[in-house]
Amino acid sequence: MSEVTQATQESEAVTVNRESPLHYVLTDVMQPSSSQAGIIIHERAHRGHLNLRGDPEDAQFRQGVVDVLGVELPLEACTFNCGDSTALYWLGPNEWLAIVAGNTERKIECQLRETLGGHFGVVDVSGGQTQVNVSGSAVEQLLKKSSVYDFHPNHFAAGQCVQTTFAKSAVMISKNADQSFDLVMRRSFSDYLCRWIIDASAEYGLQLNADA
Repeated sequence: MSEVTQATQESEAVTVNRESPLHYVLTDVMQPSSSQAGIIIHERAHRGHLNLRGDPEDAQFRQGVVDVLGVELPLEACTFNCGDSTALYWLGPNEWLAIVAGNTERKIECQLRETLGGHFGVVDVSGGQTQVNVSGSAVEQLLKKSSVYDFHPNHFAAGQCVQTTFAKSAVMISKNADQSFDLVMRRSFSDYLCRWIIDASAEYGLQLNADA
């Protein structure tokens, strides 16, 4: 390759920006924000999402998960456990969703494959879904008019999660210790669901926070 050709190729190199599924909605639609909003939302962008399957009665499998993720496997239906940067959500009797810090999903997937024994499965689904956090004084009202599930505090406490419908779309909703809610949704429905939240928040006021 000649120096001229190489220089031309380098000058024509394209920089690809990493963008979340909702980057254009968050920047173009959700402004202006309300300083006294009843609904506060942000996308937990660029997290790693790993679908994990295995035998919950296998002590080696459970310990392997702890060794790699640093989080106990939730064994009770519709619950989740979380650590500093990792959360494990119960999806079924032998299925869980692990959400980990961004740019670590490939490394963690490899570590799980090297550590876990017996019959198990690990699939990186990061590109197919995203997570949105919703909080604020009116968050329960928002959930009430968006989902058929009962999110009353007496029924749905911190540490619980459920796969249900939200605005006629399938989502997994979990309640955090700070009383905020996380919605895990398919990437293909994220635009529709985010715009639904924007519209449903009109009567309460909406505030956009940076990713956290």
